[in-house]
Amino acid sequence: MEIFSRLVDLIYPRVCEVCGRSLIAGEEVMCLHCAYDLPRTNVHRDHFNMIHQRLATVATPVNRAAGYFHYYREGVYNDIIHRAKYQGRPVLMRAMGERFAQELAADGFFDGIDLVIPVPLHWIKLIRRGYNQTRYLAEGISRVTGIAIGDHLVARRGHSTQTSRSDFARWLNAQSVYGVRNARSLDGRHILIVDDVITTGSTMIACCNAILSAAPTARISVLSLGVAHMS
Repeated sequence: MEIFSRLVDLIYPRVCEVCGRSLIAGEEVMCLHCAYDLPRTNVHRDHFNMIHQRLATVATPVNRAAGYFHYYREGVYNDIIHRAKYQGRPVLMRAMGERFAQELAADGFFDGIDLVIPVPLHWIKLIRRGYNQTRYLAEGISRVTGIAIGDHLVARRGHSTQTSRSDFARWLNAQSVYGVRNARSLDGRHILIVDDVITTGSTMIACCNAILSAAPTARISVLSLGVAHMS
């Protein structure tokens, strides 16, 4: 298998998704240089951080909140998410999920969490894209932690992209999009909702409130790869 892996690397060289350097054994997605320079947020170490602030309107306060790196408008690390999301390479999300989960696990972030639930796509968008990149992120987390993945959140209707919308328009666009199935199985459990990027928090708020409306005794924590810089 090692020989086969080396042959594949010769034909399709593995390169850093940030700087383009060739990856060496043990490196995944990013080279060591770019991994070192990753603009980590480290917000999970704060009991009330900037993600908590953006999710302040959730019906019940969010327990824990983690974001891997600061997502700047022209940031070079954004390409990892863009390629996973729009260029047919969702396995990048799984690898990043594993990397982030390994760092968080050392700080006890996952202690007591019962289920990982990815933010869903509407079925029409899922067919068009062919995959839900956030599901791959959840898989990466699950591989490290052993926590099961749930499909309890569903997108009941589609909504257009949030990219160019104002904060209020983002919030309005996300309302009533998400529903919950098998709600009884969530009562009393600690749920981790994951998404690729948190911008204003409108999508995450809608998902949290959907779960809390269907399962009021559930506890919610959240995680994303990117946390958008807000001026």
